[in-house]
Amino acid sequence: MSKVILIVEDEAVVALATADLVSALGHTVLGPAESFDEAMSLAANTLPELALVDIRIRGEIDGIETARHLQESHGCSIVFVTGQTDASTRQRAEALNPIYYLRKPFTPEQLSEAVRLGLAARK
Repeated sequence: MSKVILIVEDEAVVALATADLVSALGHTVLGPAESFDEAMSLAANTLPELALVDIRIRGEIDGIETARHLQESHGCSIVFVTGQTDASTRQRAEALNPIYYLRKPFTPEQLSEAVRLGLAARK
């Protein structure tokens, strides 16, 4: 059954590749959003069940804060997809209890597993 998955990613190549992989899994892609404002606007119009969120995105509000707002406002599960692995960033991200922390670069199999776990957490 198709689910709505929001992609929050400001790198065009990564965003398109992620969207293609999510579509190939049979899900509806929302976005990609490049910033907090875009993500919140998209989520307000079509409620996502899962958000794949990069930590570094355009604008003053980062992906961690964007994910927090998505959780609080829309109750969607969060999977961080990022190259940020320093301890302080990871600690901030993990405070939100994301379903998965997917490091870039990732394989299609890793993304598929992250999506599966993210959607399973909604049940």
